[in-house]
Formats: sequence, C-alpha cells, structure tokens
Amino acid sequence: MPPDVFLTALAMFCSVPVLITGMVLVSRYFSQRRLTSNAQTSEDVMRHLERIEQTVDATALEVERLAEANRFVAKLLAEKSEAR
Repeated sequence: MPPDVFLTALAMFCSVPVLITGMVLVSRYFSQRRLTSNAQTSEDVMRHLERIEQTVDATALEVERLAEANRFVAKLLAEKSEAR
C-alpha cells in the first residue's frame, strides 16, 4: 500500500471518533441549553398562572359580595313593599 493512501486512511480512521465526540458534545450543549430555557419559561408560566389564579379568586370574592348585597337590597325592597 502506498504511503499516501495509508496516511489518508489513518487520518480518516483517527478523525472519525474525534468528529463523533465533537458532535455528541455539541448536541448535549444544545439540549442542556434548551432544557434550561424551558425551565425558565416554565417558571415564568407558573408565576403568571399564580397571578391569574389570585385574580380569579379575588374576582370571585367580589362577585359573591355583590350578590350578597343584591340579595340584601332585594329583601329590603320586598319588606318595604309588604309593609305598604
């Protein structure tokens, strides 16, 4: 076998594992980066959902108070009309 062919084959044989290792490392880097950004996004979404939940609870409480006030006024008006 000529020396040029042998050196070319040896270079290809040695460079394949290096390229594969590099590709695996780059792949891991990007997957870790994506997971980190997803975790941050998830935390942001959870904070938004908690605020929405608090807003809905506060709104439900105010609606219940308004309904109670409406029932009270209706009761007063009914008593007033019965008294006449």
